[in-house]
Amino acid sequence: MEDTDLNSLRRDPSPAFAVRLQSSLHEQEKSRSHAAWPRLRAIAAPAVIVIIILGLLSLPAVRASAQSFLAMFRVVNFVAVPVDEGRIAMLESQNLDPPHLIGEQIQVLEDPGAPIGVVSPEQAGTAAGFEVKVPTYEPANVTLATIDVKGQQRLRATADAERLRHAMETLAITDLEVPAGLDGQTVDVRIPPVVRMRYERGGAPVVEVLQAKSPEVSLPDGINLAALGEIGLRILGLSPIEARDFAQSIDWYTTLLVPIPAAATSFKQIAINGQPGVAVERVRRLPDGGRQFSSSYLWSQNGQVFAVNGSLSALDMLKMAESLK
Repeated sequence: MEDTDLNSLRRDPSPAFAVRLQSSLHEQEKSRSHAAWPRLRAIAAPAVIVIIILGLLSLPAVRASAQSFLAMFRVVNFVAVPVDEGRIAMLESQNLDPPHLIGEQIQVLEDPGAPIGVVSPEQAGTAAGFEVKVPTYEPANVTLATIDVKGQQRLRATADAERLRHAMETLAITDLEVPAGLDGQTVDVRIPPVVRMRYERGGAPVVEVLQAKSPEVSLPDGINLAALGEIGLRILGLSPIEARDFAQSIDWYTTLLVPIPAAATSFKQIAINGQPGVAVERVRRLPDGGRQFSSSYLWSQNGQVFAVNGSLSALDMLKMAESLK
């Protein structure tokens, strides 16, 4: 991977977060009328959506009345936010980390099963129910190797206010309160089919392109998403002022937060084909002392969400993302 290209993505998430936050919110305000969604396969990871929207609530299985779903969350914008890994470790020690809060108790209404391999983008589009976009730019010696489709997934969950209070107490968040009437509220999450195109160079995987219709989260009317979002941001490690400003400034019905481990990743808000998105760089140290670089580009356009993940140069990754037709 080319260091010069990678350096164009590097930003230190922690020292000047207030400046970055102000810039991010300014850019979002300018592009609010446009459309823009990521590990970074959160394109197919419902836990990420539920965690951020509901502020790391516990989600035991319950039945819910369809008539109660009066509000809808759809991914339009992505906003990156640094994660304090020490706080997450503290939650893990109390079994209050996301997998324990959600993964063990979520009710699966529709299981997508294993991804199914297909032979062409057209076949993938027929299976997924949308027109699959293909990069018109391919870097030298990079070729499409496989295409697969993961079916639709539907989940149902309910909020447990006591579990959220426990998480807040563990992290000494004493200046906020769980919104009244939250306990027992239900949420439906629908993850439409996801198409993945895997590219190789010399037989080794180097990049994957994922795309799907926007995930949807059906919410009962009256849920205070800004208040829950502020709690979630505080749990992730933002200061009280940062969390309050952020929570009050974004549209929680259209914005998906992308948690970024501050010690391991650099990121920035970007535009891809005129749509707001997020560019993320990850660095992994190898046993021999070397470093392995990878990057991801996440954005949404015309009701679809996209992710391009891989280890190519930042320039090649961006060119592939912008060439999707």
